Amino acid sequence: MNEMKKILLLALFLVLLPLNIFAKEDYDKIDIKVGKSIPVGENLKLKSKSNLRVVTSDEQVINNTNNKEINIIFDGSKINIDGKNFTLKNFPQNGAFLISSDSPIYVDKIKRNYGGAISFRVNNKKLDVVNRVEIDEYLKGVLPKEMSPSFPMESLKAQALCSRSFAINNYNKFKKNGYNLDDTTRSQVYYGKDVENKSTNKAVEETIGQVIKYKGEVAETIFCASSGGYTVSSSEAWGGNSVPYLIAQEDPYSVHPWNYELKDSDLKKLNLSDVFSVSLDYNNSNRVNNLTFSTSKGDVKIKATDFRKKIGNTIIKSTLFDVNVIGNKILVSGKGYGHGVGMSQYGAVEMAKKGSNYKDIIGFYFPGTNIEKIK
Repeated sequence: MNEMKKILLLALFLVLLPLNIFAKEDYDKIDIKVGKSIPVGENLKLKSKSNLRVVTSDEQVINNTNNKEINIIFDGSKINIDGKNFTLKNFPQNGAFLISSDSPIYVDKIKRNYGGAISFRVNNKKLDVVNRVEIDEYLKGVLPKEMSPSFPMESLKAQALCSRSFAINNYNKFKKNGYNLDDTTRSQVYYGKDVENKSTNKAVEETIGQVIKYKGEVAETIFCASSGGYTVSSSEAWGGNSVPYLIAQEDPYSVHPWNYELKDSDLKKLNLSDVFSVSLDYNNSNRVNNLTFSTSKGDVKIKATDFRKKIGNTIIKSTLFDVNVIGNKILVSGKGYGHGVGMSQYGAVEMAKKGSNYKDIIGFYFPGTNIEKIK
């Protein structure tokens, strides 16, 4: 018996224990899908400096594994956990049980360390790794990827409120997949414990529990790198109904000019040649809707958003630009970086440098909102 692995069956526990498989909507904790989905046949390794243990969703200990390293094996239908001297068969796929530790957990496929606990979901026949973590610990892994920790503290606090409010407003974005948010730009970029910094941690801690509300509801606190001197209304950026606090307005704190000369390789991406002139039409936020290229083969109309994607969003940084054809050169001169909706991060930095506090910054970029404690 001592030489044989102890096999633990979890089905009985699943019958006897009440399932609290989704983070409660008191927003204390949040389930984040981390990394890419793992295909059938690829094993996953979890490591920690402290022993790993199996717990229920309300943190009751089911099994102290006495292992600091375990393998996760997904065969396409079942999840099995293999450790030294023990095996867990048919580990739940719905978050009813989690793997936790007193130290951060390292996920080898993702190459990152995470606080909180790890559970699993199966979507589209692939294994998703889900990190359940307290929302403010989550924010500590978000802020350094959204703003440089070297930025002024008041701008970091403003970002903390935006990121916290955004997470809560989008809490059920991926509920059908069994988690709240993911760790990409579809939600907010999240890198876990490895990126934490004293400055951004302080910004989170000094604003704990604070959110941005509009008429009693947590606001959709969109943000971008730079507005280019004029913010965009949400309805103009993405259509749909207008949002009273996501409006088009002058933003003197965030100009961020840039220039680019189109290359022959760029024109090939656009299926263009022999361009004589370029005309533009604009929306009410002074952003380009469409470009019309006059060529030897006739006029070609291209949406500004498609133009950005084909040339590169890091090259054509926004749709706030002009185009001039001078001889054989096509020059693009623009301002801003990103969609231009909501809070400009560079604008927040400039406001902080000029003496504004985080409440001033939030009030400017989200007019009509209030800062309140989440209940």
